[in-house]
Amino acid sequence: MPDAILTRVGGTFVKIAFARDAELSLARGHPDRPAARFNRKGQDALYLSPDELSARIAIGQYVKPDDPPRVLLTYELDRCALLDLRNPDAATLYDLARQPWRSALEAGEEPLPWKAAERIRDAGHAGLIDPSRRRPGLWHVTLFRWNEAGAPGVRRVGMPEPIAVEPSFR
Repeated sequence: MPDAILTRVGGTFVKIAFARDAELSLARGHPDRPAARFNRKGQDALYLSPDELSARIAIGQYVKPDDPPRVLLTYELDRCALLDLRNPDAATLYDLARQPWRSALEAGEEPLPWKAAERIRDAGHAGLIDPSRRRPGLWHVTLFRWNEAGAPGVRRVGMPEPIAVEPSFR
């Protein structure tokens, strides 16, 4: 993959998580990490957004009325180069990444976004920038490696902030 599809990012990012999982967000190698768009169950992936609105949009479709309490977590991400799926030269990868993953998993198939993530991991990238499929102009970061040699550093700053999140399908 050409370096031209890399974008440098860093600074303050956020994540909305279940309050009970706040301390696990930066944990790596956790066997109970749930499957998500770019990771299999137990596979490392840290999903971050550049602001609260982006984080709300990212999780809105997964929120259920009876969910446990959630918190807003704030992180400092060291400046790093990530594969940018917004770049037109990454269109083939983005075509895989944007496909539904939950319905594929429920049908017993391997989700296509996992294949995109494998290609990005295999190319040695620490993570990716993913454009929001639900709100054009917003974006998110997914890290496959962090807080190890050759990977970006990530530190939680401040205390978890209780947050109400409503289901959203827009």
